Amino acid sequence: MFPILQAANTTPLYVQLQRRETLVVTGTGRLVCEAGEVWLTESGSPEDSILQAGDQWPLRPGIEVALSTLAGARLCFCTTAGSRA
Repeated sequence: MFPILQAANTTPLYVQLQRRETLVVTGTGRLVCEAGEVWLTESGSPEDSILQAGDQWPLRPGIEVALSTLAGARLCFCTTAGSRA
């Protein structure tokens, strides 16, 4: 697992997770699952969520989010305003 750093700008960041890969992120904006399926665990939350293609998740400052996939997934990290769905 490698950390991903993104400067605050309006350019979306696209990430392809491979089979059985895990990624941990923090930031603001939103996460869009463009393809595949992702198991999402937000720090401090007792529940997990599953994102499928087309689903979105808000990213909040200071909250760590762990993303895992069994078969692979394509994700987009977007700013809240002015980004595509």
